[in-house]
Amino acid sequence: MRAAWPYRFRLWPSARGFVGWGVGVLLAGATAFWASQGRRAAVLLPDSVQVEVNKADSLRLLSVPGMTPGIVSRLLYWRQSLGGFRELDELSLLIDTRRWEQAAPFLRVSPKGLADTVRWDLQTVDSATLVRVGFCRPRAAGRFVRYRAKRRGFRSWAELDSLQSLHPLERYRLRRWGLLTWQSASMWGWQFRPPCLDLNRATPAELEKLPGIGLYTAQRIVRYREKLRYFVSLDQLHEVWGLRPENLEKARPFLYVGSPLREPLRLREAPAKSLAAHPYISWKLARQLVRRRNAWGPSPIPPEVWKSWLPDSLRDRVEPYLTGD
Repeated sequence: MRAAWPYRFRLWPSARGFVGWGVGVLLAGATAFWASQGRRAAVLLPDSVQVEVNKADSLRLLSVPGMTPGIVSRLLYWRQSLGGFRELDELSLLIDTRRWEQAAPFLRVSPKGLADTVRWDLQTVDSATLVRVGFCRPRAAGRFVRYRAKRRGFRSWAELDSLQSLHPLERYRLRRWGLLTWQSASMWGWQFRPPCLDLNRATPAELEKLPGIGLYTAQRIVRYREKLRYFVSLDQLHEVWGLRPENLEKARPFLYVGSPLREPLRLREAPAKSLAAHPYISWKLARQLVRRRNAWGPSPIPPEVWKSWLPDSLRDRVEPYLTGD
């Protein structure tokens, strides 16, 4: 016979065993973590060394006491977005208080080589300048300009602070390097009126200043103008993707169509690819025009002839962009 075991095995440890094991693992992990933090602060970076934040890479920044991978990635993002840091106080807006107290003695900021620090009038500065001098990111700059136009200028810093889309670092730079001229703010009440712009010559920065037009819409208008070669009517703005009718009505009083800067397409010389690049001309129509042009010969094509080559539905739209000379 087999000898009977004097005791019975437990298949699973008791609840106390589970709790004791978990507490031991947590204590061991916490002890190892704080020991590694102390070693990093004491060994990796001596007290006499300071890291230049505008030039250091991620590994160098990680050697600073109090730095974590999340904080380092945040610093690198804002350094790239705004073109570098100007003052050490700006870093305190990106690092929590406890870690900032650990890291501050080991950091320094040198603004050498950054954009100029001239103080700009926030009542008149455009979004392109805000991005160039490192005040805001492109999207935040566009929102700033639109918000300023909606409020008809800023009358106090509290109105500027009410713009929630600004990051604290962007708001700090606007206050630090921006000016609010109260006289120009009063002009927004009844006297301010945006200048009338020639739609065939206006730049995106100029178009963005108009009511109802933002940065991306202004860029789309200019790109569509390049495809058309020039505008012949303000009604063509309805064809710009993303420009809503109500916003177009706001900007329309400040726009007019001047003489074109480019010449129309020469039907006798333009290849099919150039003709088809126009928004109003399809590849099928471009090939038909080339075949009829070749059949006509090298002599100039009278307007009544080449106009008859165009479909009735497109004749009025395409006619201003072609010439038979």
